[in-house]
Amino acid sequence: MPTEACLDLLPRARHIVEEFYRLGVDVGTSGLSGKFHIGAISTALTGLLPGTIRQLAEVAPKLVLQIKPGTSNSLFADLGERRIDAAIIVLPPYALPRSYNSELLRVEPLVLLSNNARGRTAREKLMRNPYICYDSQSWGGLKAFQYLKDRKIHIEPFYELDALEAIEKLVLQGMGVSLVPRWTGLDLDRPGLDVEIIRNQRYSRKVVLVTPRNSAHRPVIEALQRALKTSDATQ
Repeated sequence: MPTEACLDLLPRARHIVEEFYRLGVDVGTSGLSGKFHIGAISTALTGLLPGTIRQLAEVAPKLVLQIKPGTSNSLFADLGERRIDAAIIVLPPYALPRSYNSELLRVEPLVLLSNNARGRTAREKLMRNPYICYDSQSWGGLKAFQYLKDRKIHIEPFYELDALEAIEKLVLQGMGVSLVPRWTGLDLDRPGLDVEIIRNQRYSRKVVLVTPRNSAHRPVIEALQRALKTSDATQ
């Protein structure tokens, strides 16, 4: 149990730590130079980030982006440990601490992917074909898990993985059906791919940009937010 004297020192200690990190920020007069570490889930790496990087290169040519791929929960942990400065992740299934800001980037409805599957309705396709499960332990995968639970559909996964692009390929190869978010890059008109959109927003995946509320990189974060909005608008 911390002593009263120790608790009294905590605000001052936090201030010292913040100042230490501010000293380590290498920025120019515009605040748009130096290194900026950003984490991103796989679908953001291939969907949102390419256009965003091009936008940032135009307004901040001296800014060096260091990009780290990962899962939502691992990247959020990295953000908490200050290993990265921002993260593009799935909104957690719990309220974010007040020490973070989040900006909604995309709302991705749940969809059922299939290819010449047995059955006509979504329930029939899920019950009568091998089920490829989007990792139920991932924050995005929890949406599919909740959909099945709410509809009392009890099925054992044939595969379970946290890689949406790989799931799409397995479905196209006729290996089964899957419930996944409609991520950036999913081609709804692709030959052989049947896509049924689940309209209930309860099961939609929300992709957000999460940053520390008291970040020393505020000019970079604001430029990143603008670039992300422009990039998504052109998708």
